[in-house]
Amino acid sequence: MFSRFALFVPFALFVSSAVLGATAARGSGFEEINALKAVVNGESITSAEVNTAVATQIQLWLLEHQNDTGLTQAKVEAKVEEMKKEALNDLIDRKLILAEFKKMGGSIKETYVDQAIEEFIQKRFGGDRNKFLRELEKGGLTIRQFRDIQREQISIQALRAQNDGPQNLVNTPMEIRAEYDRTKNEYASDPRIILRMLSIPKVTSTSDEAAQKRLVEDIRKQLTEGADFATMAKTHSSDSSAANGGLVGEIGKDYLNPFLTDKAFGLSTGKVSETIDDGPFWRLMKVDARNGGDVPSFEELKERIDQLVTQKKRKGYIDRWLDKLRHDAAIRIFE
Repeated sequence: MFSRFALFVPFALFVSSAVLGATAARGSGFEEINALKAVVNGESITSAEVNTAVATQIQLWLLEHQNDTGLTQAKVEAKVEEMKKEALNDLIDRKLILAEFKKMGGSIKETYVDQAIEEFIQKRFGGDRNKFLRELEKGGLTIRQFRDIQREQISIQALRAQNDGPQNLVNTPMEIRAEYDRTKNEYASDPRIILRMLSIPKVTSTSDEAAQKRLVEDIRKQLTEGADFATMAKTHSSDSSAANGGLVGEIGKDYLNPFLTDKAFGLSTGKVSETIDDGPFWRLMKVDARNGGDVPSFEELKERIDQLVTQKKRKGYIDRWLDKLRHDAAIRIFE
């Protein structure tokens, strides 16, 4: 019954060469790979585990942005920290789910583990089992350890599937139409957005970087709680659009540098961005509207939107379930 739930482990999970080094630089010191990042019901999560979980993701992101002329070391470090934070949360969820699976007395048949491994070898190594074993040895893992990893992954995916809502979720025409109306401009062939931006310098003549970071985080908190972006920009921003309430105007994807373009066009309409590390500035963004381009018709997008609504609903079920697991657990996170 679990074969359809198999989740194959990314290659970086068992090839140690993909891990981000023995230590991770941070400021003037170093973070030991065995430093505790979290303890979940008495079980530890180390920096090494976080680094391993995020290694491939970081490599892919760097490849995607290798031609980005606006990419600075500060931006890279900020992105890496963001991905590590997400990875840590995923690892916490993983431990909670495995504990719940054990509590329920769940077990995975060895035949399902065999099937998962065979499909993994076929997909990653073209069916060459000897090549797989050589790479496994390079990573310092035994086949037994790899089987344990696969067994855990199948257990996690199976339990998530049991908690993602009814098997047959039906979306009403009204729900699909509403989602289409909300997101249709995101599918435009030449999208344009009306953007607002608020810029806080990292250092001023009277304030150091730590104080400026606290300032921008406080501004963001107020914005997410309903403060007016234009008013906050006029009061606090230090860029050319401040006097206009942070209004950059209607822009296409060729207006900002690639880094900021990705951030701006990835925002949902009306949402405030996370704090963006942009060289000498902290930035906050908000998309007022999306315009322009040829928007596909409702009929053209109906099936895709239907699937999107279903995904959102299932994510909601899983998030609520994970929130309950977290509420009932003893979790300590180390900064």
